[in-house]
Amino acid sequence: MAAWGWTPWWLLLPQLLGCCCAGAAGGGRWSGEGTSPNLQSIFLGRCADYQLLSPEARTKNCTAIWEAFKVVLDKDPCSVLPSDYDLFINLSWHSIPRDKSLFWENNHLLVMSYSENSRRFMPLCDVLYGRVGDFLSWCRQENASGPDYQSCPTSEDCENNPVDSYWKRASIQYSRDSSGVVYVMLNGSEPLGAYPTKGYFADYEIPHFQKDKITRFEVWVMHEIGGPYIPVKLLQCVDHSTHPDCALNSAVASTQREISSLYTEPSASLIISLLVALASVAQM
Repeated sequence: MAAWGWTPWWLLLPQLLGCCCAGAAGGGRWSGEGTSPNLQSIFLGRCADYQLLSPEARTKNCTAIWEAFKVVLDKDPCSVLPSDYDLFINLSWHSIPRDKSLFWENNHLLVMSYSENSRRFMPLCDVLYGRVGDFLSWCRQENASGPDYQSCPTSEDCENNPVDSYWKRASIQYSRDSSGVVYVMLNGSEPLGAYPTKGYFADYEIPHFQKDKITRFEVWVMHEIGGPYIPVKLLQCVDHSTHPDCALNSAVASTQREISSLYTEPSASLIISLLVALASVAQM
């Protein structure tokens, strides 16, 4: 029987530092957030909640939808394609009411507030296949099985990462299913311009609109408080009641000022690019 021995702590220091450094290197592999804790529970809970709100979703099998979704957790985190979500989309698919589609860029929270759980509009984050993954992150460990809770790749790391491929596939489906009047909400206060010429809307939604299903496009360019679209502006004023644009006696003047500003701001050229892109859909 070996005798218990005592080893001076300074002799163990190189081993301890080696372990710590290895752990730190593994945890910082990617530039994005790691897999969301309790991902499966959140996913299934959102699916069950959605069934209570939407009659069309009450017959959906949330467990089967999760099983179809989680296959990407078995793939290399930089080798997940939009097509890997095809079965997930098919199992969670439901129709979008006519005239209720709301597309957006750079104003996610405002769109969610205004849609009010599909009561006003049904943006992608209010469709079942968009709701279950909204604000979540997921990926497999690079060289091992199981989720990576430390970090996940973004487009800065690799194109075919799990989250971006998810939103690409969901965006394509959402665009295909939209009909009637299609609404677009853009952020006029975005420093780089209201309409990003590279993004989900430009790259994966506009190209997949179905000409025979759409009657017209209505584009809203919203600013941080002031804006020409009064219902959305009033919603913003709930959170910013002291802002000058929220004063009742200045509402009309503010609206007129914002409408005229759309044609003088640097982002006007980008809006023209958007109109050209949408016009091309109508000519397809």
